[in-house]
Amino acid sequence: MTDTKLPEMSPVTAGAEGDPFKLRGKMGTLGLMFTVLAFVGPLVAAFGYISFDLSFNVAAPLAFVIAALVILLFALGFTRMTRFVPRAGGFYTYIAEGLGKPLGLGGAFVALYTYLFALISSYAFSATALNNFLGTIFHLSALPWWICALIMWAVVSVVSYFNIEVSAKLLLVLMACEMVIIIVFDAVVLAKGGPEGLSSTPWSFGQLGHGSTGLLFLFAIGLFVGFEATVVYRDEVKNPEKTVPRATYGAIIFLGVFYAITCYALVTAHGASKAVADATSNPAGMFGISLNAYLGKVTGDIVSVLLVTSILALILSGQNILARYTHSLGVDGVFPRAVGVTHPKHGSPSRASMVVSAIFLVVIVGAALTRVDSVALYGAVSSLGFYGLLLMLVLVSIAVIVYFRRHPEHPVGIWTTVVAPVIATLAIGTCLVIASMNLSLLVAGSTALAAVLIGLCFFVLALGIVLAAIYKRTRPETYARIGRSID
Repeated sequence: MTDTKLPEMSPVTAGAEGDPFKLRGKMGTLGLMFTVLAFVGPLVAAFGYISFDLSFNVAAPLAFVIAALVILLFALGFTRMTRFVPRAGGFYTYIAEGLGKPLGLGGAFVALYTYLFALISSYAFSATALNNFLGTIFHLSALPWWICALIMWAVVSVVSYFNIEVSAKLLLVLMACEMVIIIVFDAVVLAKGGPEGLSSTPWSFGQLGHGSTGLLFLFAIGLFVGFEATVVYRDEVKNPEKTVPRATYGAIIFLGVFYAITCYALVTAHGASKAVADATSNPAGMFGISLNAYLGKVTGDIVSVLLVTSILALILSGQNILARYTHSLGVDGVFPRAVGVTHPKHGSPSRASMVVSAIFLVVIVGAALTRVDSVALYGAVSSLGFYGLLLMLVLVSIAVIVYFRRHPEHPVGIWTTVVAPVIATLAIGTCLVIASMNLSLLVAGSTALAAVLIGLCFFVLALGIVLAAIYKRTRPETYARIGRSID
C-alpha cells in the first residue's frame, strides 16, 4: 500500500527539523502536568462541580479518592501502551492501534465532539466570571455575554498560535495563583474545624450506601477530565518516554488529593450534618459563601479576578488539545493535509489552531445573532464533554486489553495489561451507563434534548467508522495513515 507523496518544501517552510508536519517543543514534566490540569480549572471546579458532587452524598471526599484510584488503574495500562506505540495523536492513536482504524477514527471524532462542547460551555460561562469581575472591582454594568466571550477568544487565539511553551508558562502562573487561594482556604478551615469540628463521616465507607451513590461516582470520575491529554503533547516534550507517564500520574494524584481535601474542607466549613443540604440548595454559591466567611471579602474580590483567569486557562488548555487532534487528522489526510502543517518557527499546530479559532468565532457570533442566552447555552452543553470523555476512556481501556493480547511479544505483566484495564473498564463503563440513564442531570433541560445531544456523540462515533470504511475502498493511502500510523 503506497503512501501519499508530500509536496516539496523549502527549508523555511519545512521548519527546523525538515518535517512540515512535526510538532516541536521542550516541555518538562511540570509544564506538561499544569498544561493539562488547566483544563480542569481548579477554581471553577471548587466553585461549582465539587459542591454539586457533594449534594449527592456527604462521603464525596472519599468518592474522589476512589475515583482517583480507578483512573490510576486506567493509566497503568494506558501509559504502558504508550511505550510500544510511540506516536502522537492521543486517544485517537491508541484506539486505532488496539481496536482498528475504523473505531480509531470514530474515537477521534468523539474527541473533537468532547472538547468542542466543553469549550462552548466554557465560553458561555466566561461571561458570568468576567461580568462578576467588572462589577466587583470596577462597578461596571454587565456586558453582553458574547462580548465577554470574544475577549476570551481573542486572547486564546493569539496565545495558542505560538509554541506550546508559551501556553505552558502562562498556564503555570495562572494555576499557581488559583491553587494558593484554595490551599489557604483549605488550611484555614481545617485548622479552625468549622461549626461541628473535623468529622470522620465523609471518609466512612458505610456512608457510601446512602444517597445517590451512582451519581456521586459519575461526577467524581468525570471531574478528572483533562489528564488524558498528556499523550497529545508527546512530540512537544523533552523526553516523552519519561515525561508523559510522570505527568499523567502526577496529574491524577494531584487532582485526587486536591478534590478530596477541598471537598472535605467544604464539608467542614458547613458541618457534616448540613453540608449535603447546603450543597443541594446552592451548589454554585456554596464555595463562595464559605470563602468569604473564612477568608474575608478582600479575598472574595481577589477570587473574582482569579475566576476569570481560571476560565481563560481552561479555554486555552482546551483549545491546545482540540488543535492537536485537528492537527493529527490533518497529518493523516482525514482533514485537508494543509491543516496538519506546523509553524516553521514555533513548531506549533498554528494552522489547526486557526481553524479551531475560526469555528469558535462562528459559534459565538451565531449565538449572538440568534440571541441565545448564555446560561441556557451553558446548561445545555456543560456536561456533554464529560460524557464524551467517559466513552473515550472505555474505548481506550478495551483497546489496551486487545492490543497486548495481540502482541504477546511485549514484556509486560498481566496486572498492568489485563487486570487493571478490566477493573477500569467496568468502573468507568458503569458510570457511562448511569450517565445514559440520567440524561436530564447531564443536560439542564428536557430529557428529549439530552437524548438528542448525547445521541450526537454516538453519531459522530459511527460517522468515523463509516468514513474509515469508505476511505479503505476509495482512498487507501488515507486509510493507511489513520491513527498516525505513518508520521
